[in-house]
Amino acid sequence: MTLSEAVLSPPFHNYQIKRILRVDVLREIVDELVKQGNAVWIGPKHTKDMCLVFWRKPEEWAAMIHQWANDRGMINTVLTVYELTNGDETTDQEFSGLDTVILRRALDILQSQGKAQLFVGSSDDDLGVKFFA
Repeated sequence: MTLSEAVLSPPFHNYQIKRILRVDVLREIVDELVKQGNAVWIGPKHTKDMCLVFWRKPEEWAAMIHQWANDRGMINTVLTVYELTNGDETTDQEFSGLDTVILRRALDILQSQGKAQLFVGSSDDDLGVKFFA
């Protein structure tokens, strides 16, 4: 959904009092969320028409996933992204079913911290990850 479309849906448009939040105001709100690390602008650069708002920051997901790998003895083990989000070992975890875009951001953070290595196959579905202590 673009910001223009979002303006016409709750909570940005109150049909009972006929009040609509302007797109420029909505962009200011999202800009603040981006500054706080709770959202990112996505899509073509400088358009600010689409954003991804995080329920948890990617850094929080990264720490949670790494803690899980450590607790379960998965250090130095290669797992697929599918196993992380849909596997039997993760059904009781908060990151089970996590959107792949957010998961990829979390795994990129772990890789930049030296806590994981990503293995890319022929498609995003073939993405694997090896965790380090």
